Amino acid sequence: MTKQNPLFSQQVREFFSSDLFALMLDVSAASNSPGHESYCTITLAKKAMIHRTHARKIVRAEIQRRQSSLYSAPIGGAA
Repeated sequence: MTKQNPLFSQQVREFFSSDLFALMLDVSAASNSPGHESYCTITLAKKAMIHRTHARKIVRAEIQRRQSSLYSAPIGGAA
């Protein structure tokens, strides 16, 4: 097994923290669409220069995290 390059993690982190990608992930989590998930995966793989399989794992984990926070968030309203 090879040791990961620290630059790899930095590239993923930088792109992952961008507002546009965060919005893409929010839409994908809300819609639960395989197409949106695939688009996020391909975009992350291309921009962060990582393999699609690894990008898919990252995107799926993040979408699941966002979906769980979507459904566990209290519904707003005036009290």
